[in-house]
Amino acid sequence: MRHPPTAITARTWMNTRVRVLNVTYEDFDLVPAARAVVLLAEQLAMTLVEHTPRFVVRSQYVAIPLPRTIQLLEYVHTPPRPTIDDDTRASFAGVLARDHYRCAYCDGAGATTVDHVYPRSRGGSNNWSNLVACCLTCNNAKSDQTPEESGMPLLWVPRAPRIDHKRQHTIWRDLAHSL
Repeated sequence: MRHPPTAITARTWMNTRVRVLNVTYEDFDLVPAARAVVLLAEQLAMTLVEHTPRFVVRSQYVAIPLPRTIQLLEYVHTPPRPTIDDDTRASFAGVLARDHYRCAYCDGAGATTVDHVYPRSRGGSNNWSNLVACCLTCNNAKSDQTPEESGMPLLWVPRAPRIDHKRQHTIWRDLAHSL
């Protein structure tokens, strides 16, 4: 669900964030609007999507519509990000966020604990493929058993989050709707 756009004023426009894409349309950064306007004024980037409702940033000689997404005009190399896969160590907060605080056994909202699918007492690890968000009731019922032994099958297969992939998909979707 999209929230209605908020009104931008001369005092608040600098507080907005602008998505910056590399020349290849890959997500590069999220920057303050003031930095994005400087990149546009120095002709280092171009506007792909304007902010709605429309707001124009003005100086004595220049008027630049406030952008929502800009694209750099020259490729900027970024160092590779570390890859996260299913065998990477996961944090409990990360698992809860990945599963949207929903229990992997009963699909109840507001899960506050994390369960080891294959119990730690049997050599289970703290990696993305072995941890799921779980409500306290299901965690106590499953106890020190596998899902098969407890008769509580998983509702989904736990995987490492694909943050970059999701963010890039959102960018493509937003660009498609704005063009």
